[in-house]
Amino acid sequence: MKEKPEQHQNNFRHKGQSLIEWALVLPILLLIIMAAMDFGRMFYTKIILTNAAREGVNYLAYFPEDKDAGYVNTISAALNEASGSIVTLNAANLSISDCCTPGAPVGVTASITVDLIFNDALQTLGLLGGPLQLSSTVRMMVQ
Repeated sequence: MKEKPEQHQNNFRHKGQSLIEWALVLPILLLIIMAAMDFGRMFYTKIILTNAAREGVNYLAYFPEDKDAGYVNTISAALNEASGSIVTLNAANLSISDCCTPGAPVGVTASITVDLIFNDALQTLGLLGGPLQLSSTVRMMVQ
């Protein structure tokens, strides 16, 4: 059974229509994928910052005398928590507040500036301008 010439021509039209639809949807699909990747990385970074601040404040809450040593052990505890992850923390990323009165809260803040993976593409599209500042503060009572 042979195809009629009209049917053959319609098959080409459908293939061309599919190609145009795919070309229109592809940029939107890529933008959604890029945004999801960056969101996941920012979420992971926020969790690492919270864990590092929690470790630092936990140490300081139980060993408040560490303030006399320049907070070296507190900062070390926080940095050890972040080691082995994609987040690189150093002592400049950590700050300690309201230390160290027994029965009063003490706080540790971990903060970092993070460039997005697709920052240039998102800036070109006008969706975002520049790196993001992420921080996490944890407070605990001094024992």
